[in-house]
Amino acid sequence: MSLRITKTTDQSAQHAGPNLAAWSLLVGLLLFAVLAGPFFAGRIYTADDLGAFHLPVRSFYAERLADGEPYDWMPALFSGFYLTGEGQGGAYHPLHQLLYRFLPLRAALGWECLISYPWMMLGMWLLLKRRLGHRDAAMLGALLFTFSSFNLLHFVHPNAVAVIAHLPWLLWAIDIVLVDSRRRKVALATALIALLTGSQILLGYPQFVWFSLLAEISYAIFLLSMYKHAARTGCGSHAACDQCVGCVTRTWPRIFVALGIGLLIGGIQLLPSLDAWLNSSRMSVGEAYAFWGSLHPLNLLQILAPYMFTGRVVGDNTHEFSLYIGAVPLMLVAWLVVQRRELGLLAPLAWSSLGFGVAMLLLAFGQYGPLYYVLTKLPVIGGFRFPCRYLVLFQLAVAVLAAIGFVLLTRESRRVRRQRAEGTWYRERRAWWALWHKYEPLWCIVALSVIVALVGVGLRRQPYIASVPAILAGPVLLSAAVALVVVAARGHAVALVGLVLLAACDQGWYGMTGSVYPKNAVLENFAASAHTPPGNPEGRVVASLLRVDEPGLRTGDLMTLSGWHRADGYAGLEPQRQLDYRFLPALRAAGVRWVQRAPSTSVIAGLKPCNDRWMEVPDPLPRVRLMTRARFTKDPAADITSICPDTMALCEVPLGLPASEPGTAAVISERPGRLNIEVDCPAPQLLVVAESYHHGWHATVDGKATGLYRTNGDFMGCMVGPGKHQVILQFQPASLQRGWLVSCFGLSLVSLCFLGFSTWPKPKRLEDLS
Repeated sequence: MSLRITKTTDQSAQHAGPNLAAWSLLVGLLLFAVLAGPFFAGRIYTADDLGAFHLPVRSFYAERLADGEPYDWMPALFSGFYLTGEGQGGAYHPLHQLLYRFLPLRAALGWECLISYPWMMLGMWLLLKRRLGHRDAAMLGALLFTFSSFNLLHFVHPNAVAVIAHLPWLLWAIDIVLVDSRRRKVALATALIALLTGSQILLGYPQFVWFSLLAEISYAIFLLSMYKHAARTGCGSHAACDQCVGCVTRTWPRIFVALGIGLLIGGIQLLPSLDAWLNSSRMSVGEAYAFWGSLHPLNLLQILAPYMFTGRVVGDNTHEFSLYIGAVPLMLVAWLVVQRRELGLLAPLAWSSLGFGVAMLLLAFGQYGPLYYVLTKLPVIGGFRFPCRYLVLFQLAVAVLAAIGFVLLTRESRRVRRQRAEGTWYRERRAWWALWHKYEPLWCIVALSVIVALVGVGLRRQPYIASVPAILAGPVLLSAAVALVVVAARGHAVALVGLVLLAACDQGWYGMTGSVYPKNAVLENFAASAHTPPGNPEGRVVASLLRVDEPGLRTGDLMTLSGWHRADGYAGLEPQRQLDYRFLPALRAAGVRWVQRAPSTSVIAGLKPCNDRWMEVPDPLPRVRLMTRARFTKDPAADITSICPDTMALCEVPLGLPASEPGTAAVISERPGRLNIEVDCPAPQLLVVAESYHHGWHATVDGKATGLYRTNGDFMGCMVGPGKHQVILQFQPASLQRGWLVSCFGLSLVSLCFLGFSTWPKPKRLEDLS
């Protein structure tokens, strides 16, 4: 008897094959190490928005935290703008507070960019393990989604990746709330939904919060339809019914309660973002803005030929338009289709994921597809640009499908190995024709990729077509993936490990070469590389962003690290401006001294040439000054060109100023969001400050509140009486104050997610209803 048991155990171990979950985890750790390589080498990530926006903004944020000063208003951009409202700084997220308060800037930014990936992988593994019941496939699916082309190429948008990193955890928690029977576990999962939703909102990227919400609602609908007439998991394991949620208890309303509480928790970011959005340039854009960033259908060729185009994509925006899902995921999804009759209980999840993925792909097409037009009619959501970003949900669906395909492949591999061990494997099954007959759809995909590659080779002289080796990379990768799938299906377990390794190398190379390598640098060297005007940082620099195809003007905000201020800037929510800075009077009124040379700025008359990069504004006006003449205006952009801004100011309300000699004004002290100005004038005069106007600014003269007006279109001013006075301007927006109250209220409600189950009546059982 003991010998038989030993033999059976040995055979089971042989059939089980290698520990694929461990291999996937090891490969994931190696990919993370490669991703973090520049960071551990003492460098900083600088690709695209990381260097152009996130680094300068977070440098300001870290300095303010270190000095104990407010960070809601950033004076160095747009002559001052509402940084918290812009959102992408995530200023009130607890993780950002900890990182930038206690770590150096380089370390804080590095960890912010990196930490989302292991967090995402762990959440995806928990979700797939719970849903598939297969550790190996769960870990591979987590690997495929975490290091997908979307998530790696959007490394340049750390807030976006961080929001998406919450998504698997939210889906996992929703699964527990709707399916699990343990009361305490369901209560904790409900609280987790509230906290994670609040965390997403605090990261300040509402478009990706919407993506997450869309996936959450879709998954909840799937679970409700799938378990409509099924008992909750683990129901029979409870000693007493009081420990169970209840046989027919409906818990889906708790999800909406948790989402609502999460919305309140994010109030400190949500209300300022709404404030900034209502006062941003996006309020004046047309309907076409929502379609900006639509995915051209030709990008479907990326699936078969990822490197055929010079920029890898059709549309010249690699990190936004990348559609490549990887050779291994594609073949695993194809294998799923081949083995669809073997799905069993996994069929509902597979076909629901497939439908969800197709729907998200159609949404990503934007103006080229039939679905996105519907979303443009919705409030707020209809104002989001770059519909191509729905690809993140497409990649999520592909990862789930690939994980299911891997389950079927490992089953087939074990079945064949078991038949060999039992001696029931027939010789004719090894015939060469079987390599085509059973795997015909997979080889057809390879043949299609070869055809696409041949077309690319024929067009290789075109400027948008890459080199021949790059074109041929697609068929080579797909052929290797098919070969591994075939070998694995024929009982060779080592091929399963090969699939894991190929997937990691393929997706890791594709993503990291576009967003991490070689786009990193030593922090000091990168800061010194910014193109700055001659001399010391006096006054502001303007580069009128009139055309987005002028890369010289969209160099980002890096010059602020050297102490320069800009009258324009680079941000997601640019504040709405009333002046036209193509005219010299507007530049002078803003205090601009230097203008960068470019085709769109060459039309500005009156600028003095300085060198091949900069032009100088003659006689820029002081930042603070007293005016004895004011003119009421409803069109400051037109009226600024018809007055002399040296002696007259434009104001949104009529002001009667007596004739007098201009007084003096000087800034005594300044910190972000607070100006202390000393004035001395012989008669009532208008104090004009070249700091951007926002309704959140408040003015006091000698400690007494006074009215603050919009002057010269984009700036602010207030009346002062004769004599010497101390004027204090302070930025205290109501949206920020109310946001604090809303967030505190939301946090206090989180306890209801725990206490709710203990205060519920006795769980409902089927026998109680009969």
